[in-house]
Amino acid sequence: MLNNTYYIILCFCLLLLSGCWDVVNIEERGFVIGTAIDTEGDDDNKSNFSVTNQLVVPAGMISPQQEMGEGEEAFVNYTTDGNSIYEMEEKVASISSKSPYYEHLAVLIISEDVAKQEHTLSNLLDTYIRDVHLRRDIYIVVAEGEAKKTLEFYTPNYELPTRNIEELLEKGSHHVGFLQPEVAGDIDEYHFKNVSYVLPYIRMNDYLEYETGAVFHGSKNKMVGRFNEDEMQGLSMIKGEQTKKIVEFPYKDETLSVDINRLSSKIKVIPRATDDINVDISINIDGIIKEAFHQEDYTQSQNVKAVQKALSQEIKERIEKILIKAQKDLGTDVFGIWQQLETKHHDMWKKVRGDWEEGEYYFKDVDFNVNVISDIYSAGTSSQTK
Repeated sequence: MLNNTYYIILCFCLLLLSGCWDVVNIEERGFVIGTAIDTEGDDDNKSNFSVTNQLVVPAGMISPQQEMGEGEEAFVNYTTDGNSIYEMEEKVASISSKSPYYEHLAVLIISEDVAKQEHTLSNLLDTYIRDVHLRRDIYIVVAEGEAKKTLEFYTPNYELPTRNIEELLEKGSHHVGFLQPEVAGDIDEYHFKNVSYVLPYIRMNDYLEYETGAVFHGSKNKMVGRFNEDEMQGLSMIKGEQTKKIVEFPYKDETLSVDINRLSSKIKVIPRATDDINVDISINIDGIIKEAFHQEDYTQSQNVKAVQKALSQEIKERIEKILIKAQKDLGTDVFGIWQQLETKHHDMWKKVRGDWEEGEYYFKDVDFNVNVISDIYSAGTSSQTK
C-alpha cells in the first residue's frame, strides 16, 4: 500500500514539473504592433482582403549608444491575402517562421475601400474582439488609398511607423482639438447598438496627416462620408471634449486666433412628437487671444466684446454647418441625440428608434437651436497688437 501511495505522489510531481503544454518561446513569437487591411480583386469583386502585419524586430531597436541609421530596421511588414483573418494568420506564420502574437497590437488601419463596404468593419472587428489575448483599446483608423502604405512610412523621430500613427492620433486630439480616437471596444458596442460614429481619417503625402474624420452610418455599418477640419472641431465642441483648441476666424478683414482653454457643452432634447423634436445646444467657452494681424487695443472692453461676439458667431456657424451636413447629407446622428432620448425620454425613443436614421428618418426633421457664449479673459502678453 505504501509503495502504491509513493508511486502516485511521484507521478503527480512529474506532472507539476512537465511545464506549460502550450508554451511558446519568445524567440518564436512575432510581436504584431500594427495591422493594415486592404481589399483585393477588381472593382466588381473585392471580396478578398489583404492584411499587412507590422512585426517588431528587437535587434533593430536603437540603443542609447547607437546613431540613427546603424543596425537593422526596427520592424518588418508581412502582407498576405485571403478570405479570412485566420487563414492569413497561418500564411504569416509560414512566411515569417514566427507565430503572430497580437497582445501588443496598438493600431488597426483599414482602407477607405474596406470602410465603405457594408458590415465589413464589424465582421473584421468581431474576429479581433473574440481573441482573448487582444486588448480592447486598439485604435481604429481609416486611411486614404492603401492602408498598408501607412505602415511603411516612418521618420527619424520614430523607428516604428505604428508608433508614429499613435503619436499623430494623440496629438491630433490634445493639441488640434479633435475628438479622442476611438478604440475597438467602443466601436464594437456602437455596432451592437447600430449607432453612428466618427473615426480618424489619415492620408499620406510628404507626411502623415490627420485633419478629417470618416463618418460611419449606424445601421448601414459603413463609411458614408467625411468631416473636414472645421467640422471635426465643431463636433468636438458639441460633445464638450476637454481638449486644447485653437480657433482661427476672420475679424475685420484679418485673421484672429483664439486659444480656447475651457469649454462646456449642454444638450437638451425637447420631444413634443415624433416629427417635432427640438434640441438646444448651449456652449460656453473661455479663451485667450493668441494671434492678431491688425492693431487693436484689447484693454478696451468694447474691443474685447466685439471679439467675443465674432468668436461666438464663428463657432455657431461651424456647428450649424456640421448639423446640416449630418442631417441632410449623411443621415447620421453622431452627436448622441439618440442617447438623450433613450435615457431621458424613453417612451418617445421606443417610437422612433427603428426609424431614427432610416425609414421614416426622424433625425432629419430635428430642429436644432445653437447658443454660444464666449469669454475672452486675456489678450496675451501684450495689451496692443502692432
